[in-house]
Amino acid sequence: MPVDATLQRAFDLRADGVRPDGAALVGVFGEGVPLPLVAALGGLAVDVKAPPLADAAGGPTSDLVRSVTEDFLDPFATRFLHRFAAGAFDRYATLIFARDDVAGLTAYQYATELRRQGRLTQGGPRLHLWNALHTDSAPVAAFNRHELDRLKAHLEETLGAQLDPDRLAGAVAEETRRADALAALPPGGPDAFVARNAGRWLTPSQHAALIREMPRGRGPSIVLTGSACDIPVLHTLCAEVGQVCADLQDYGRAAPQPVNAADLLRRIVADPLATRAAPPARFTRALHDGIAGADLVIASTDASDDSFGWELPGLRRAAEAQGASFLDLGFRPFRPDDTWQDRTRRRIAEALA
Repeated sequence: MPVDATLQRAFDLRADGVRPDGAALVGVFGEGVPLPLVAALGGLAVDVKAPPLADAAGGPTSDLVRSVTEDFLDPFATRFLHRFAAGAFDRYATLIFARDDVAGLTAYQYATELRRQGRLTQGGPRLHLWNALHTDSAPVAAFNRHELDRLKAHLEETLGAQLDPDRLAGAVAEETRRADALAALPPGGPDAFVARNAGRWLTPSQHAALIREMPRGRGPSIVLTGSACDIPVLHTLCAEVGQVCADLQDYGRAAPQPVNAADLLRRIVADPLATRAAPPARFTRALHDGIAGADLVIASTDASDDSFGWELPGLRRAAEAQGASFLDLGFRPFRPDDTWQDRTRRRIAEALA
């Protein structure tokens, strides 16, 4: 069954196609922001990290951004900055950047500095850095509470609202219903990938209502690991020879959201697959647990990603110890062309032979 047309449109157009319907737009760059808090204060959280699909060919470019961004900069950050300079987010009330996102801190720093120097117009959204630490010591819990209070104050001031406990409980319930609907999707396949991620540009209730049951793939089990990938290119290639039984990358998985209005951060900070989880061994264990039962483990990273490469030797050993093949694709282009896809298709088939 094909993806619902509304979900496909949301996935393709992304932030450019969002219809706020009276809500204040709040851009989110990276995982780990407590989305029910945004909704409870009258905002609509919108992913601004992943650019529209047409952006690669026809997206805005800025000579100013080109002059200050190095070639090694994360492509998510670079595309965001070009769009930011072009006014793509001028209708937003604020943009929230996750500190531990690989590209989020860079995007925040460049945008803030360009504004500070007066090289960009002073209009447009406010900018806020969200910093939550992913561990459970008492000092960290105190730090995270302080950061949550700071985020709440920023949103209340920006959106002109005061947090109401009933509205917060309702927003958490909406996210929980969305999570239940997402849990019914297959873990892999291009259609499930689109249906899962389209919700980044819809309200939770809209998203949950549009998710349909989808068939699961067949054939050898494949697990995807590595850097964030916002398009289902590897899902499409893998579907030709097997099934993706887990995608442990950002955009490949459904990151945890609060299920308790009284504790918005418990599940977020306990996320073992958060890129900068602490202690680091927790992230490693989660990766190794996530590849259990795989026939093939595929790793692919961005050239600018400094968070995953050190995992590759251990991940290879863990895969081979369970009898799985391990395929390291190396650096994955931001928008892989036909040549890269053809070469990757052959390598996947060889690894499963």
